Order: sequence, then C-alpha cells, then structure tokens
Amino acid sequence: MSYNIQRAAVIGAGIMGAGIAAHLANAGIPVLLLDIVAPDAQNSTDRIARNRVAQTGLDRAIKARPASAFYSQKSARLVTVGNIDDDLAKVSEVDWIVEAVFEQLDIKRDLYARVEAVRRPGTIISSNTSGLPATMLLEGRGEDFRRHFLITHFFNPVRFMKLLELVSGPETDPELMRFMGEFCTDTLGKGVVYCKDRPNFIGNRIGTFGFMATIHRMLDEGYRIEEVDAILGQPMGRPKSAAFRTADLAGIDTLVHVADNLYENLPDDPQRELFKTPQFVREMVTRKWLGDKTGQGFYKRVKGAGGSSEILAIDPATLEYRPQESVHFSSIDSVKSNPDPLDRIRSVVNSSDRAGKLAWELTADALLYSAAVAPEIADDIVNIDNAMRWGFNWDVGPFQTWDALGVEAVAKRMAAEGRTLPPLVEDVLGNGTGSFYTATANRSYYDFTAHAYTPVPQATIPVTVASLKKSGGVVKENRGASLIDFGDGVLGVEFHTKMNSIDDDIANIMRAAVEEAQKNWRAIVIANDAPDFSVGANLAQALMGAKMRQWALLEKAVTNFQQANQTIRYSPVPVVVAPAGRVLGGGCEIAMHGQKTRAAAETYLGLVEVGAGLIPAGGGCKELLARWQSMTPEKGPFSPSRHVFEIVAVATVAASAAEAVSYGFLRKTDAITLDRERLVSDAKADAIALADAKDRGEWQPPTPATFRLPGEGGRLVLEQQVDNLRLQGKASEHDAVVASKLAFVLTGGNASPLDTLTEQDILDLEREAFLSLAGMPKTQDRMDALLRTGKPLRN
Repeated sequence: MSYNIQRAAVIGAGIMGAGIAAHLANAGIPVLLLDIVAPDAQNSTDRIARNRVAQTGLDRAIKARPASAFYSQKSARLVTVGNIDDDLAKVSEVDWIVEAVFEQLDIKRDLYARVEAVRRPGTIISSNTSGLPATMLLEGRGEDFRRHFLITHFFNPVRFMKLLELVSGPETDPELMRFMGEFCTDTLGKGVVYCKDRPNFIGNRIGTFGFMATIHRMLDEGYRIEEVDAILGQPMGRPKSAAFRTADLAGIDTLVHVADNLYENLPDDPQRELFKTPQFVREMVTRKWLGDKTGQGFYKRVKGAGGSSEILAIDPATLEYRPQESVHFSSIDSVKSNPDPLDRIRSVVNSSDRAGKLAWELTADALLYSAAVAPEIADDIVNIDNAMRWGFNWDVGPFQTWDALGVEAVAKRMAAEGRTLPPLVEDVLGNGTGSFYTATANRSYYDFTAHAYTPVPQATIPVTVASLKKSGGVVKENRGASLIDFGDGVLGVEFHTKMNSIDDDIANIMRAAVEEAQKNWRAIVIANDAPDFSVGANLAQALMGAKMRQWALLEKAVTNFQQANQTIRYSPVPVVVAPAGRVLGGGCEIAMHGQKTRAAAETYLGLVEVGAGLIPAGGGCKELLARWQSMTPEKGPFSPSRHVFEIVAVATVAASAAEAVSYGFLRKTDAITLDRERLVSDAKADAIALADAKDRGEWQPPTPATFRLPGEGGRLVLEQQVDNLRLQGKASEHDAVVASKLAFVLTGGNASPLDTLTEQDILDLEREAFLSLAGMPKTQDRMDALLRTGKPLRN
C-alpha cells in the first residue's frame, strides 16, 4: 500500500497535542484539532462553547512563550478546532490521526474504539504516548487498525525539539514505518529514531536513568544543586540547563511519572532501584513545586532589592530555598573556552577535583547503562546516540562518548573500580576493533546483532561546513573567513570571527569569492556551522573608530561592506546564502543580498542597529525598500518607506524564517529547511540548481532596483509619529534623533517624489547617516552598553 499525508487530525489539545498540531501546520498540513466538550457545555448547542477546550489549547500554542508553537499566524490558520462528540466523524476525511490524550491506558483504549468506528480503512493512526507499549494500546482493535498503527513520540516543545521516536506495533505494515520515517524527516524536519516497543523507548529510558543517577549521587556525596548543574552542563557536552534546570523546564511531575513507570514496568532492569524517586522530590510534587509551570522547582526566581531578580536553589534537606553559592572547579574553569565538546569531556572526567569525580561517576553510570540496555531498546547504537543528541541536546551520544574516551581505557578504569562490563562492551573489545564506530571515510558502527561493522545510514550523517572543509579543503582564507571547496563546483564562504561579527576580513572574502568563482566555480554558498549565522557588525571596532575619530577608516569599512553585499547581489555566478539562528544587523544584510536565501526554519532575522543608536548601512535599508516597493506597487511612494520604517525603527526581529517573509527579510521565492542539519546540503543543492539553470540560459543576475520615494513630506509624517511616542514617554530624545536619521534615508533624503533614485543613492544616504550617528556621544554610549552588558541602553 502507498501512503500520503495531505490532511491530519490531532485528538487531544493539551500542550503536546496542540504542539503537534502546530508543527504539522508549520509544515503546511491542514489539521483538525479535537478535544472533549467542556463539562459546563455538555447541554449547550453553542459550538464555540462546546469547542472551548480545543480552542483553549490552540490559543495556548499561539501565545506560547518564549516563542509561539507556530512559525507564523499564517500557519495557525491551518488548524481547525472541534470536539470529539460532534466532530469525531470528520477524522474519516484525514490521512493521519494522532492521539495525544492523557497518558492513561483505559482512556486511550476507549478513544481508539470510537475512532475505529469512524476511521477510513488505511488511515494512519498513531499515539504520542511517552511510555505505554503498543501491544497494550492495541488490545481489542481490528486488523486494519493494528496494521496502520504506530507510536509517534514527539518531544516537547514540538517546534524546537528535533527528536521523534517511532515505534512499530507487532503487526504494523513495514512500508508504513518506512514512509513515516521519510515523511517525518523530510516534511516535518524531525530527527527520526526507531525504537523497540519497551517502556519509555530510548530517550526517556536513558535520559531518566541519567537524571535519577545524578540525583542519588548528589544526595549520597553531598553536592549542591548548582554545583551539579555547573559540572554537567556545557563542560560535559550537555545543554547549559544541565540536569536540574532541565527538570524544571520539563516539569518535575512529568519526570516522576516517567521514573515511576520505568520502576513498575522494568522488574528485571539492572538498575531498577535507581528509578525510585527520593522523598524530597515527591514532597515537591505534593506541594506543586513542579518547575517553570508553577513558578518554582529545583530553582526559584525571586525579586530582590531595587527590582532586580535572584534565582534561588532548593536545599533537599530542608526544602527551603537559599541563595546559590559561587561554583568554581579548576577542571571546569579550564575548559570554558574550549569549543570541542569531546576535548572538554575528556579533560573533565580525567580531572582529580570534585567536579571531575562526579563527572566521571555519572559518565560511567550512563555509558554502562546505555551499553547494557542497548539490545533491549533499539536495533543499533546509532539510534541511541541520535536519540540523546536530538532529544536531550547532548553534543555527543553515549557510544560516541565511549569512543572519545577510548573503550579499552574506560573499560579498564571501570573494571578497576569493580564495575561489571556489559556483554556489548566485551563484544566490541573482543570481536570488534575496540571502538563502537570506525573512523574510516565510509563511517561504520558496530552492529551488536551481526557482531560486525555496518555502514552508518547516510541520511543520519549531516553535511556540515566542517565536513566539506575536511573533504574539499580551503581555497583561500584570512583571519575572519574562508573560501572552501564544497564539491561539485560549489565554492563555500565560511565566517569564523567571534560570533561571526562582520568586519573587513569577511567583506574582503565575500568579494574574493565572486572574483574566484568567475574563474573556477559554478556557484557560491555562504554558510557556517555556528549556532548563529552572524550577530551583526563588529561593534567594538566601530566604537573604537568613532571614539578615535577615525572617520575616513570608518567610512572605508562601511563602503567596503556595502560593496561586498552589492558584489554578491549582482554576481554573475549564482550566490545562495544559508542563515540559521540569530541573523542580525549586518548578518541580515548579507542574507538579504543573496540571489537566493535558504534559511533554517529557526532563523531569527532583523535589522536591529537602532538598538546601538545606528541605522542599517550595509544595504539593508536599500534592499528592504526595494522589496516593499515590489510588494506594494499600487500604493505609491510613501507606503514602502512607512513599512520599512515601522520594521527597522523598533528593531523588529522575525521569530522564524516563515515570519521573516512577512517583514520582507526573506522573499516568497526563498526557501526554508526545517531540519538545521540539512541546511548546508539543501543550500548546496539550490546553488547547483541555479548553476544548471544558468547553463540552460534560464538564470541571470537580478536587475538593480530604482526608487521613487516620498521625500520631505513623507519624512515629516514619520517624524511626527516618533514625536508622538516621545511625548507619551515611549521614546527617548535620542530615539527620536536616530529615527529621524532613518526616516531621512527611507524617504530619499532631499529628493523629490518625482525623482528616480538608484541603489547607490540609497547606499550613500545609509552611509552618511551611519557616520553621523556614530559621532554622537549618546550613540557611542549605546554601543558601549551593548558591548558591556549585551542589553540596549535607552538614553
């Protein structure tokens, strides 16, 4: 049977259900979101009242903070709400039904019986259960239901967490499992792992074990909560939230529920006793100290004197909150600046201080447990490593960590401590090469079923700038950026300044890329592996130049950046820019000047220069004006100026790549990749496609824009808006000065509405306004404050 998903239904509008519905909508799939009829509306005929539970879940997803579950309001409009009493029959019209109701077996079974009565044969049906086995869920269901059933366990928040665990039922169609793996990877952008039908699958089995081991060792060995988090966070290749902060984010009641489920359903687990929840944690649940959702958990934020806030940590012995103590360990301090997670882990676990002792003990616990249960929970170690990387944001999975530390060396250390090695480790040492993965060009993993090495599926190996640099080599480089052979005639441009801040080195490499490409290459891709594509211009250099009154040098730098952006904009060789993460100020200007932009879904673009008391001067004003001019051609010369002013004057940052389209930071013709790990390969494919189109005579560089702008009359209108805000106390005097300079640029300076301006005219206005503002003491104060505190100064 062939499968296709055009429409979906999600039953259960809680945090997970609404989050799943939102992400399906983010992928362009219309969704029916159902929940129960509100108890007080059982006898009502008012559909709004009867749909209130589902509507509340949808509203919560839209308004979720720090970011909505939706990429944009347009996505939210793809979700229709209803209730299971009035609308359950509508699931016969969809291709995929997702059950996301309360984690209680009888409730799920009762729902399945109702769904089976109205479901169209062949419709995919899945459960978002986090731990109930498929065999238990399917009791009493018919053959077609069982054949088309699987578990699709999303991680929360669905929009941001990459991991999706797929679990087959005993009779699930193998073709359905293959299809869902491809669909959820390619369409939803998820990192799919295949799990065996065991309690809590892979991620929560190993993750919960790790947390419970941590909490027991903390209590037994007398570590403070903040000490544990300082040790187990970034120094150990884990998120900054480490253990206890992560528990507060996930919900302590959820953690206890999972631990209890594992304890009850794993009577033969080698570490079953560790899943017993300490009494102080149970008491926290009783008191509703559940983490962020109730305002306090292992940590609690309180307001201090002067309105400042302080984060307190709980004392497990007294259940009282106390100020956190400063945490310093030589092993931790020594790795803070090391960018290599494997180096950090090796250094810390081999240290002799208290941090090294705890790090080693817990690492050994996790490595042994993962190896012991691997054959029970997964078909291979690759799925386990990916589950921990994608579901818990570990830099490396447990078997990758075994290899990084040296399997033989770790095994000897464990044996010396009296620990028992699992059969899998003995197998790798005896029958393998002494490592779980091979370091050959065709990377392989140790298959514990075949007792031999098997190639790692290529789909699970991300294409990164680092991997392309390793295979293709560096063509040219300076201190700020490199030209890299991406292969297949594609020349890559990588930034490597601190936070990828833009400076002359980057501008020079961009210009060199176009010059080099015209001789030897078919296309250019500008990309990097950093969390943030670029946070903007090198503000420290700009501030230093302004304070030293080096106006000629500063103007030269601005001009160089403008020319670099114009060079890639009108390059005779196709240029694709691939941003992700924060893409601010000058970084946003680079992205906007690409002939095509391929953005990661989680890309946050914005021209934020006003926060530093400046305006965009790398062509950002020019490019945004050109885009709004084409988006609103019938509305006259003032409309583009007004739209761009309203976006730039308040330093608007798009909350997603999809939202960036509505602001004009991205074009409708640009592309979005939901899975960040596929971004570079997708951008390279775009570049090759453009090069092929060029070879066919179907592509050429864009034509420079011309502008008709409103001039003084439009500027006065914009300035009046700012003046009104100033009088209301919503804008400062210097805000008004910066806004006036911005308005001058966006309305064409001293030009008449009848004049036709070129792109160079707008670039000249940008540069002049930037230099003028940079010379003002209050702008310099803003720049200094941003550099010192990371926060904008309102002066």
